[in-house]
Formats: sequence, structure tokens, C-alpha cells
Amino acid sequence: MDYFRAYVITNFILVCISAIMVFIALHNYNQHKRMSTCIFVITGLAILLSITENLQLVTKANASIIGTEILSYIGYVFRPLVLVWFIIFAKGEPKGKLKILFYAPIAICAIIYIFAFIPATQEAVFCFIYDEPTNSISFFGGPLRYTSHVIAGLYLAYFLYISITRLRSKHIANAHILFICSLLIIFTVIVETSFDDDGNVHILNTAIMVCVMFYYLFLHMESAKYDILTGLYNRATYYQDIEKMSKSATAIIQLDMDALKYFNDNYGHEEGDKALKTIAAALLDACDRDMYPYRLSGDEFLIIVNYLPKEIVESKIEQIKADLRKTKYSCSIGYAYRTNKNTSIDELLKKSEQQMYKAKEEFYRSSKYERRKTPTDW
Repeated sequence: MDYFRAYVITNFILVCISAIMVFIALHNYNQHKRMSTCIFVITGLAILLSITENLQLVTKANASIIGTEILSYIGYVFRPLVLVWFIIFAKGEPKGKLKILFYAPIAICAIIYIFAFIPATQEAVFCFIYDEPTNSISFFGGPLRYTSHVIAGLYLAYFLYISITRLRSKHIANAHILFICSLLIIFTVIVETSFDDDGNVHILNTAIMVCVMFYYLFLHMESAKYDILTGLYNRATYYQDIEKMSKSATAIIQLDMDALKYFNDNYGHEEGDKALKTIAAALLDACDRDMYPYRLSGDEFLIIVNYLPKEIVESKIEQIKADLRKTKYSCSIGYAYRTNKNTSIDELLKKSEQQMYKAKEEFYRSSKYERRKTPTDW
């Protein structure tokens, strides 16, 4: 009972966070199976490590060498494994043949610490020696004892690398959160190593669980910004951003899909959804970091452009048109560029909308379609 009490007091924050995360993961499992699975695994590993850390006090007190060795093995191998699963949770796992390189360090870690159970090699890793007069056991660590620390360092370096590379991606907010998480975990490792004089400082598990909860809540809040069908920003996000970027926006691009009604009426709404997703993919492919694509309504899209020169804006529009020409779908596009800093965002919106409607009129004038009516043939 005393050990259980000590465990609860020592790991109270970890237990509370784990309980909250498991509840959230269970609640959202059907909608987010992959994310929930990662949370279950990370939480399980963190709780298992905290239990083994406390159980070691029991095995040492009872001079159980084999029990202490097994618990030490779990601690050395599973601590970097928690980092591996956090990287997977953050979708940082490499694809293809690079997966082997990603999992190789943790596999090597698991193999090396097995040597601790082989008498001929255990002194190179770690071993526990029983002291009969005091009825206690003492620890001896060899040069390979620090394999876990080196492996954890490699995964931390990789985690920091992917967070830095994502700073150049379109999802800059996601990259910022990952970068903060990686710095927090690195700082925790430094603190734990610096103050771990007697091997009783164990705060990495709690730090990782805090980062997991922090990152999960961020992803949950971010998901409210996006249109479910297309993955573009939704109308609510547009209203927020257009206010924030009213001064920095250099251009507005408005797009309206041509003949969506035709696809819905003749091939069903699944085909219409496919068309909208195809157009969204073309927008995402063309947009750089300073371009923000939105789905405003059924077939209406808009892109806010910040800082980019007119030549690049026009080249991006041409890229979208070229990508859509490879499909059976098309969009009427209009844009307005801010040549005068006194031009208001409302004027840009109005001008781009007028251009878009001109392009729409031209489309129906030159095609077999009749506006608001289903054509007899494609």
C-alpha cells in the first residue's frame, strides 16, 4: 500500500493526463482511429514505464536481482520507444525503404540490452550485484549502458529535424507546435540527465504526455478550420482571416466551378464531390506558404494571397488552369491585385468577383451548357 501511495503521489499528473487522453481517444475512436491508436500506445507505454520505475524500488528493497534486471530492461528499451510513437503520432514516420532506418535504432536498442542477461556480456551493459551483509543490491553500468540515451538522442534529433523542415511547409501552425514540443522534450531530457544523481528523476514520461495532449488539442482545434470534403479552409476561417489579412493581402483569387449541376444531375452527388475534391487538390498544389485557399460554399473557392508579386500570382493561376485541363473539370477564375496600398480589401473582393463572373459568362457562351440547366450532352 505504501508503494501504491508513493506511485500515485509521484505520478499524479501523469495518471490524470493519461486518463483524460484515453477518454478522449475512446470517444473519438470511430472518427480518428489512427490518432486514437497512437494515443492508446503512448499512454500505455508511459504508464508502464512509470510503474516499472516504482516497482524497481520494491525489487531493490527485496534484493531481487532478476526482477530489477527485467524492469531495467523495460525502462531502457521503452523510453526511446515512447519517442518513436510520438513521432508516428505526429506523422513524422518516413515512408518506403526509409522505414527500415527509422525502426533500426529501437531494434538495436532492444537487442543490446538483452546482453545484460548473458553472464559473458552483462558487464558491458549493466548488472546488479547482491551484497549479502547489507541484504541489498548495487548497480554496475558498462559502456553500452548509455545505448538507450544515444538512441533517444537520435530520435530527438530526427523529431527536431522534421519540426524544422515543416516550418517551410504550408501548415506553418502545425510546424510551430511540433517545434515547441521537440524543444520541450529536449529540455526535459537535459533536466532529467543533469539532476539524476541517484536514478530517481523520471519526468520524461510526463513531459511527453503533456506534449501529446497539447498536440492533440491543437489538431482538434485546427480541424474546425477546415472544410471536411476538400481539406481547404472553410467559410468561418475565411471570415476570420480576411479581417486579419486585410492589410497584408496583395491579391484575391476567386474561383467558381463550371457546370457542377451537370455532374450532380447526370452522375450523382458522389461525382460532384469528386469534382470539388479534384479542384481543391489543384488549389493546394499551386498554393505556396503565403497563399490561403478556402471553400466558401458549394462550388465557390477563394484564395487570399499575401506579399507575392503580380507575376507569381498570375503564374499560379495558370498552374491551376493547366492542372484542371488534365481533368474533365474546369473553373471560372477572376483575380484582383493590389497596386495601390490605399485599395481596400472590399475593392479587391469586388473586382475579383466581377472578373470571375465575366469568365463564367464566357464559359457558358462558348460551351454547350445552358446556365442553370442540364445540357443534353457533354
